[in-house]
Amino acid sequence: MQDQENVEDQDFAQVTVQTPFSGDALAAFLQDAERLLRINSQMEYEHWRQTGDGEHEFKALNLSIDKPIETTLRSQITDDGLVIRYGSGLKTSTTFRISATPEGPAELIVIDDYSGTSADQRRARMDEVDKSLVQWGRDIHRYLHLWKKWSWVPGWKWYMLRVWHGMKPSARRISSMIMMIGLAEFIMFAMVFVVFWLELDNFLN
Repeated sequence: MQDQENVEDQDFAQVTVQTPFSGDALAAFLQDAERLLRINSQMEYEHWRQTGDGEHEFKALNLSIDKPIETTLRSQITDDGLVIRYGSGLKTSTTFRISATPEGPAELIVIDDYSGTSADQRRARMDEVDKSLVQWGRDIHRYLHLWKKWSWVPGWKWYMLRVWHGMKPSARRISSMIMMIGLAEFIMFAMVFVVFWLELDNFLN
């Protein structure tokens, strides 16, 4: 994953994510703006409400800068991805741009745009610049690969869309630990069962 973050001297920051999907499959994934925003592990959402077609309002805590955010947004599907425009705040928009690669799956370029404010304003308000972009790129990369790997499992999509998305980042980490412990216990039980079965078979023979 390639990344770039420098909004003091320019009006944008971007990160490039290698994905496991084709351009068409990635375009379908980008239809859900709320999911894309909630994937970011540095955002802790307190309120989210749809106010219209492609329009939402939300209140959240940006953990990367330890500052609250309260704004509206409008999402728009484009020929090569998705654009989310914010109603207030230092950041003007976030663009998700699909870049097809001839050698394999498509790349996803995520661009945070700050062109709605002047360079002087950005320098004066550097503490408001969203520092979560690089981590967000990592989160998207991990999510897409997990989606590719596990979405065939019955109930997995429902869990991710209806339960996981609504969790706070800390709750997601705890649930992941619980699932890993449960998986380890299942593997241990399976090993014990196999050993018991083999020993029983030897005893009966």
